[in-house]
Amino acid sequence: MTGDVRLDRLDEAERPLTARMSIMPSQPDDGGMTPAQLRSLPVAFPFDPAVRQAFGISRSAAYRALAAGQLPITPIRLGRKLIVRRADLLAALGISDDGE
Repeated sequence: MTGDVRLDRLDEAERPLTARMSIMPSQPDDGGMTPAQLRSLPVAFPFDPAVRQAFGISRSAAYRALAAGQLPITPIRLGRKLIVRRADLLAALGISDDGE
């Protein structure tokens, strides 16, 4: 290991910069979900596909953002399933639940 630098031994200032993942869509709008469609979702629903469609990102990007703590929602874990509350998703997107 001569000449190699271990990342765990570097000070914060010496660590190489790593790119941060964005949850913003990188492709043109594919239609996504309208506020009316979001309001028509059930009170609780599976994480995939509704959340990724609501944010306009791919499935893998949605799960990566969730794992990195970059999604503004916290799904409920029931066994292996991730359940999202409609009110949480609407609040994260800044959409009122009353239709206005």
